[in-house]
Amino acid sequence: MRVSRSLVLGTALVALGTGLLPAVTAHAAPDTSRTASASAVPAVPAGVQADGYLHLYSGTDYRDYCTGYVGNSANWGACRNVISSLWNNGYPGNLDDVWVYYRINYGGARRGVYNGVAISDLGPYPFDAGTGAGAGQSINDNISSHKWTNL
Repeated sequence: MRVSRSLVLGTALVALGTGLLPAVTAHAAPDTSRTASASAVPAVPAGVQADGYLHLYSGTDYRDYCTGYVGNSANWGACRNVISSLWNNGYPGNLDDVWVYYRINYGGARRGVYNGVAISDLGPYPFDAGTGAGAGQSINDNISSHKWTNL
């Protein structure tokens, strides 16, 4: 099962210091628009189908929904450098994990987020060492872009 692999692999890789965010909890909520409106803010419920989005929240604990992305985004616009929690609710399969970047246009330091991972507080997690400008800094309120990938 994909979620189990992500949870176990994510925890093991973090323990090894690979720089991938931990697999905290797998969650999902259906939504078919590019960005969810305020009335359709996903609440990170357990046991619901994946919706294909990377969901961004300016508050910790998934409060203050900013937006959700289906594809890559070279510039998070109004959500840039204000995100304190996120949820990778992408569809399991190819290109279901996400690199988050310190700068716009996928520049600077990066950090990986596995498919199905929801992080309620980004404060404790730094960008990976040796990956460019911003390496070692907290990813909380420091993410500017993201790209879907296979980790």
